[in-house]
Amino acid sequence: MFIAASPVPLTFPGGNDIIGILPELALGGAFLLLMLLDLVIPTSRRTWLAGFALFGIAATFVVTIFCWYNASPGRLVYSGSFAYDRFALFIDAILLVSAGLVIMISPHYLNRRGIHYGEYYALILAATVGMMLLAGASSLMVIFLAIELLSLALYVLSGFSRHEERSQEAALKYLLLGGFASGFLLFGMALIYGETGHTQLAQIAAAIQAEKAIDPLLLAGVILLFIGFAFKVSAAPFHSWTPDVYQGAPTSVTTFMSVTTKVAAFAALVRVFTYTFDGGATNFYTNWEPVVALVAIASMVIGNVAALTQTSVKRMLAYSGIAQAGYILIGVAVGAVVLPSGQSSSLGTISVLYYLAAYAVSNIGAFAVITVMAGRGEDLDSYEGLRGLAHRRPFVAASMTLFLFSLGGFPPTAGFFAKFLVFTAAINANQTPLALWGIATSAVAAFYYLRVGLIMYQRPHAGTEEYRWSRTGFAGTSVLVATTAGTLMLGVLIVLVYTAATASLKGLIV
Repeated sequence: MFIAASPVPLTFPGGNDIIGILPELALGGAFLLLMLLDLVIPTSRRTWLAGFALFGIAATFVVTIFCWYNASPGRLVYSGSFAYDRFALFIDAILLVSAGLVIMISPHYLNRRGIHYGEYYALILAATVGMMLLAGASSLMVIFLAIELLSLALYVLSGFSRHEERSQEAALKYLLLGGFASGFLLFGMALIYGETGHTQLAQIAAAIQAEKAIDPLLLAGVILLFIGFAFKVSAAPFHSWTPDVYQGAPTSVTTFMSVTTKVAAFAALVRVFTYTFDGGATNFYTNWEPVVALVAIASMVIGNVAALTQTSVKRMLAYSGIAQAGYILIGVAVGAVVLPSGQSSSLGTISVLYYLAAYAVSNIGAFAVITVMAGRGEDLDSYEGLRGLAHRRPFVAASMTLFLFSLGGFPPTAGFFAKFLVFTAAINANQTPLALWGIATSAVAAFYYLRVGLIMYQRPHAGTEEYRWSRTGFAGTSVLVATTAGTLMLGVLIVLVYTAATASLKGLIV
């Protein structure tokens, strides 16, 4: 006999709820308008769609700044399903800047590749909305829905070059493995819900702290949930899709997904693992932290060693991204520890936020070089294609060298201070072996970053036809200038981002 549950009255969301998702509403509205404009704008004027998408992103960024001052202290909205706090808004700012830079370099690239369609910009905005929702999600259900929204858009974008077999292969591989990872994610959520009776992070945290003993099924659910996230951040051994998808997808799409997916997924990782599964009296942290640490070490080792043998720039940067995920995971692994003095340290989380900002500008800059220099009908994807670049495009080669130095952790770039903060957080948390693994693998990474840098300053071999580089154009030059300035400023003026990251943790809620 079935007993009917009490009906839940439907009500309109209040003003606080609307303000709580104002950035997402603004960008979602821009997405809908862009879809309508695509129906009426002629084919020859599709660049206008890029301009409108940029306008929507800029307007959303202004809204995000307003919300930054309004979200202190943070609060939960929509019955506790979404967190309106500065942590999510900090991530939103990185996502919006990244999406804007990618859209700026896209029209020139898409035209040269013969794939300039209006749906491209709508899919970029849709994926960005999903990522922003993931950054603020405080419910397992919202996390899953946000991941699916961004994933579906990225599946289509990966195969956007519909006439290329490699692009279609990338989309199919990403779709199949992404669905497989979603299965792990859902199974983990089901176990967590079954053991705690809740889907909201705040209630899950309270249930864990109330337990006097650690439930093995709950721990299994947490690990399965972590596997789902590890796939999204391209952490080893869940990285197999990354090199093939990065190489097969259009380069502008690779530029977008290589940064924004990591930023959004790491934001959710921090909120869920560092501030929900800390465990309280049960010391739950000591049970899942070794798993995160092992994945971090595996990512650093596999990513850097595999990158040594690459001759494709996109595959090298893909393996570099796997290694970078390992470095960021160090901050996640030590983000919830209590120091010997008895005080809780947030340096691990601050280092993650700073690393995400530094990685965003450096990696977008590196992929932007490949994007804006792509020749007609082909990508600049081989080391030989970069040979002699400094003699034909000195500024582009110098920018690429700076981005590679930042990814390798050379001072005074943003990447150096990002690694410094992560390793410092590990040492302060008595996790010195993690820091040593990071330092050792960074030394390995220096080889392949310097190798690419040297190739750009060498003359082409005698009798070898030079790659016919494209002109960067005004938009491409603007993006390279912006990312170059960002890579240097985040390194020299580290206090700016560090202060913003610290402020974003005040009032962070689950």
